[in-house]
Amino acid sequence: MSTSSTVTPLTFNGQSTYSADFQQIINRAVQTQSIPLAEYSDQQTADQTLLGTLQAVGQTVTQLQTAIENLASSVTSTALAANVSNTSAVSVSLASNANAGNYQLEVDKLGSATQTISTGSPQTVTDPTSQDLSTASSYTLTVNGTATTITPTSNNLNSLVSTINGNSALGVTASIVNVGSSSSPDYRLSLQANQLGATTIQLSAGGTNLLNTISTGSPALYKVDGLAQQISSTSDTIQLAPGVTATLLGTTPTGSPASISVAASTSSAATALQQFAVAYNNVVSALATQHGQNAGALSGQSLLITAQQMLSQINGYRTPTGGIQYLSAMGLDLNTQGQLTFNQSEFNTSAASNFQGLSDFIGSDQSGFVQSATNALSNLIDPTYGGITIQENSLNQDLTSLASKISDTTSQINLFQQNLVAQLSASDAIISVLQSQDTFFKGLFAITYNTGSTSGG
Repeated sequence: MSTSSTVTPLTFNGQSTYSADFQQIINRAVQTQSIPLAEYSDQQTADQTLLGTLQAVGQTVTQLQTAIENLASSVTSTALAANVSNTSAVSVSLASNANAGNYQLEVDKLGSATQTISTGSPQTVTDPTSQDLSTASSYTLTVNGTATTITPTSNNLNSLVSTINGNSALGVTASIVNVGSSSSPDYRLSLQANQLGATTIQLSAGGTNLLNTISTGSPALYKVDGLAQQISSTSDTIQLAPGVTATLLGTTPTGSPASISVAASTSSAATALQQFAVAYNNVVSALATQHGQNAGALSGQSLLITAQQMLSQINGYRTPTGGIQYLSAMGLDLNTQGQLTFNQSEFNTSAASNFQGLSDFIGSDQSGFVQSATNALSNLIDPTYGGITIQENSLNQDLTSLASKISDTTSQINLFQQNLVAQLSASDAIISVLQSQDTFFKGLFAITYNTGSTSGG
């Protein structure tokens, strides 16, 4: 059967005087046959509207679920922050395995890396795209006694630099510097050690050394927690403790080390609570449009009751123990419109001074507020039994069925119309013949009896 979804009107081209009447018969018959099609189309439009509304509400609920998940991560052991007393001397970064702690860091010397530059002989490079340090096709780079053969892809300085930088195991970084003037350039190869400290760097071609050492590096020197022992480092990034990395930026005054404090931070929790309030209020607003004089497609459905119960379970969560027992103790207050507002001052007074209580109240997907809120949301968006999920699946099935019915009915109407036109065309042809014969005999009688008329009578 045809899968067409459009009824194609057919024009009746008859020869009898009744052809116009036959066209009207066809039109009315098709209109009668199309009544179920109009009903299917109306139901399809209603289902699509309802599905779109469900998807929009479902999206806001899913965003609320994400905000609740973020609450859990905001109070985990990784929710730490580092505070440094001397930010011009030290910066600190934390990894997921960091723990709370306090440190004293005295930076005695920043250290430096060994710097070398090519000698400018056996030839001067005025164009690094076409000239190289020598005519050799390969070089020997020796770093701290370890020799490596360097073979550039092209015989020019640019290619030499690219080849050296393409091998991170060499331990040096190459660059090009012009030690001449703009009008008379003299491009040199600059090699700098990747580590702090005294590093020997040599580059030779055919046994000829091509580098001069500009400065010999030295390691960084620092002390930790007032200990007299000075620690040497070949990097300006040091590991103070597991997950606690400090970057040395400058030296500290003698006897005045930088103080570093790693402690639980409530800033991420405050941000997560603000985002949770926004997501919660978006759900409240989405549901509000389904009530009242201009109610949406969900008006009157039991799903709205389930959604309101879900919101009540979330905003009414209580725990019988702990320093924080309800949302308002974290600065989340419910206003007269049923929306949450975040009060930073209230949060700082209670929750921010009791990180453990905050963490215990919020909990995880296995405990506390997060578990309770997640369970409440499941009644709407669980992929198996959620109310929104079930209704969306039902509507999608109904829309698939309606599309099939519309296609089948349209095909039936088109076939019916074609058959009707064929039948009426046959009738019209017979009528046309009879009308022609009638006209002929009337004319014959008029001539025979001299009536002067071929009209009937």
